Amino acid sequence: MTLRAAVLMLLIATIAVSTAFAAAGLTLHDCIDKALTNHPALRAAQEGINAGKGRVTQAGSPYLPQVQASTGYAENRSLGGALGESATKSYTTTLSVNQVIYDFGKTGGGLDAARSGVQSAEWDADRVKQEVVLNVKQAYYALLQANKLLTVAQQTLDQTDGHLRQAEAFFRAGSKPRFDVTRAEVDVNTARLGLINAKNDVRLRTIALYNAMGIDPAGDIAIEDIFIQPAAVSSLDQVQREALEGRSDLLKTAADIHAAQARIRAAESNYLPTLSANGSYNWAHGTTETTLPAGSGLGELHGDIRNSWNAGVLLSMPLFEGGLTKGKVSEARANLRALEAQRDGLRQSILLEVNQAYADLDNAAARISVMESSRLKAKENLDLAEGRYQAGVGPSLEVTDAQVAYIRAETDHVQALYDYQLAASRLMKAMGRAER
Repeated sequence: MTLRAAVLMLLIATIAVSTAFAAAGLTLHDCIDKALTNHPALRAAQEGINAGKGRVTQAGSPYLPQVQASTGYAENRSLGGALGESATKSYTTTLSVNQVIYDFGKTGGGLDAARSGVQSAEWDADRVKQEVVLNVKQAYYALLQANKLLTVAQQTLDQTDGHLRQAEAFFRAGSKPRFDVTRAEVDVNTARLGLINAKNDVRLRTIALYNAMGIDPAGDIAIEDIFIQPAAVSSLDQVQREALEGRSDLLKTAADIHAAQARIRAAESNYLPTLSANGSYNWAHGTTETTLPAGSGLGELHGDIRNSWNAGVLLSMPLFEGGLTKGKVSEARANLRALEAQRDGLRQSILLEVNQAYADLDNAAARISVMESSRLKAKENLDLAEGRYQAGVGPSLEVTDAQVAYIRAETDHVQALYDYQLAASRLMKAMGRAER
C-alpha cells in the first residue's frame, strides 16, 4: 500500500472533532459562490473584458463608411476694388461620406490585435477567478483550523481545571504539597490565556473569510468541517502537463503574443498605400450682390447660390515620414520578443509552482499519519499521568508535561490537516483549475 493510499484511508477513517461550527453552517462551495458573486476583483476583470470589446468595435470601424454632416451660415463682404463692392450670404448643409477601399492590412491587423486583446482579458479574468477561489479556500481552511484549535484550547482549560480541583483536594487531605496547587493554578491561567488567544484568532480568521468573499464582516460564520476529505491528485507528470495546457496566465500570454504579431502587421502596412473613396453633397441657399463702380452703367448684379456635389477616389502613399513607420515596426517587434521571453519565464515558474505544491502535498500527507500516531500516544500518556496522579502515585509535574505534549500533538495534527488541504488547493490552482 502506498503512502498516499494509506493517508487517504486514514483521513476517511478519522473521526472529526465535533464543533459548534459544523453541519448547519456554510460549506466551502457556499463561500466560493458568494465570492464569485460579490468580489470586486471579478467585477473589475469583467469590465476589462467589456473595455476590450469596445476596442474591437473601434478597430473594425474603418471597414464601415464614415458619414459626416454639417450645417452653417456664412456672410462675406468685399469692399472696393475694380469690380466694386460685393456681399455674399449663404446657408449651407453638407453630407459627406468616406470609405476605405483597401489599406493593405492596416485595419485587419488592428482588428486582430483587438480581438486577441479580448481573449487576453478573458483569460486574465479566469486567472482572477482562480485566485479568488484559492483565497477563499485559504481563509476557509484557516478559520476551520482556528475553530479546531479553539476546541483544543477549551479542552485544555477543562483538563487543567480538573487537575486543579484534584490538587486542591489532595492538599486539603494533606497528601500533596501546596506546590501542586500553585503549579495547577499556573496551568489554568496559561490555558485561559490560550483560550483567549484562540477566540481572538477565530474572530480574525472570520474577518479574513468575509474579506475573501468580498463582503463586509457581519458576525460569526458557522462552517462545515471538511478536513477529513481527501484530495484526488494525479501523477506529477500528468499534473505538469495539465498545468502547461490549462493555466490561464499562460493562455493569456499566448493571446498577447498573437496580438503583438497582429500589431506588427498593422505597423508594416503603413509602408503601403491606402485606397479610399469619398463624396459629398451641399445643400446651399443664399445670394450674392455686387455693386459695380459708378460710371460703368451696370448698377448692381444679383446671383443665387446653388446646390453642388463632388465624388472621387483617392490613392495616398507615404513617401517620407522621418522614420515614423520604421520606429513603430521596430517597437512592435521588440514588444513581441519581450512577450515571448515572458512566456518562457512563466512556463518555468509554473513548473516550479506545480512541483513545490506537489511536494508540499506529499509532505503534509506523510505528516498526517505521523501526527495522528503522536496525538493518540500523547492522549494515552495524558490519561496515564492523570490516572497516576489521581491514584496518588504520580507527581503533578508529570501531568503538566503530559498536558503540554498533548496540546502540542493536537496542534501539530490540526496543522498537518490544514497544510494538506491548503497544499491540495494550491496544487489545483497551479494546474489551472478553479475547482469548488
